[in-house]
This record gives sequence, C-alpha cells and structure tokens, in this order.
Amino acid sequence: MAYDDLRSFLRALERDGDLKRVKAEVDPYLEVGEIVDRVNKAGGPALLFENVKGAAMPLAMNVFGTDRRLLKALGLKSYDEISDRIGGLLRPE
Repeated sequence: MAYDDLRSFLRALERDGDLKRVKAEVDPYLEVGEIVDRVNKAGGPALLFENVKGAAMPLAMNVFGTDRRLLKALGLKSYDEISDRIGGLLRPE
C-alpha cells in the first residue's frame, strides 16, 4: 500500500485537487447519495462530508470512484503492474 491510512490518502487527494470538502450540513438519508451520484456521473472528485446530520464523524465518499484514485491508493501507475507483480511471484526460480 502506498498510504498508511485513509487520512493520509485523503490528504494526498486534497493536495492533488481530487477531494472536495462539503462543509454544509447534509442529511445521510437520500441527500448524501444524490450528491455523490451527481458528482460521480460528472466525473468529479471524492467527497468529504464534514457535517453529516446526526453523525459524530465526517463521511468520505467516492474515494476509490475512478481508476486514477484506485491506482493511486494502491501505489500503481497501471493495472498491468498488478499482473506483473503476481506473475513475478508465480515464476519458478
């Protein structure tokens, strides 16, 4: 893994401009889902809802929603690197 925890990954996404903080209060029933759906369909960033109604902690959504973010989380440049690593492990000496 390229990151020690979710917080460090979220910080990296924010540095890259690939995380949007939502400071407004949002309702976790239907409202969050609708916002995430619209942002995802538009190819937008991961979202960090900082003020979720009735919740004691923030809610991160769509963090691995694009190939670019998923590969970043895994510390890879392409999916081919995964098969190369597995292939390397399976090759006899």
